[in-house]
Amino acid sequence: MKKLMSIAIVLVTVFALMIPVFSSAAPASADSGETLWVNCSNGLRLNLRAEPSTRARLVRRLDNGTSVEVMDNLGNGWLYVMANNSSKDHGYVMAKFLQEKKPGKYEITEREDRIVAVTPYMVTAKALSRTDERSVGLRTRPNKTSAAIRRLEAGDQLKVIARGKTWSKVVDPLTGRTGFAANDYLQVI
Repeated sequence: MKKLMSIAIVLVTVFALMIPVFSSAAPASADSGETLWVNCSNGLRLNLRAEPSTRARLVRRLDNGTSVEVMDNLGNGWLYVMANNSSKDHGYVMAKFLQEKKPGKYEITEREDRIVAVTPYMVTAKALSRTDERSVGLRTRPNKTSAAIRRLEAGDQLKVIARGKTWSKVVDPLTGRTGFAANDYLQVI
């Protein structure tokens, strides 16, 4: 009996931990005419397909942050959509890569293979605003929703070892840890 209860508790815990993962995806009941937004993990682009299959012909690739209008919900994880308000940009996408609100600049994960090594240089963290000495979080991945290593303060020094379009890979001399910080909040010393 104890073994059965332990298994039940583990299963309930696993399902409870998965709720945030499912809630960020497009709703299973996406309606025709609804606008959703592309947000693929790791900065990848979303494949718009000619048929509802991962093996179907590629129509085009949609960038993160692109809005799509749902034309039909097939109910099997695929949606028929129109992208860019263009009748020629229509096809099938996997619903799990869409969300209800437009992702912010730092919500989209930048692909780590697009963050290229540079000759290391020092930067300081800039304040979030004129009235706040806090700065951005030093993150484990190039995404504002990833785990924070620590909250930076304005003036904290970091060593940039790789740079991407939106994020830089940095070493924190204070903790010795390597992480990621948003480029807009870094200033070269």
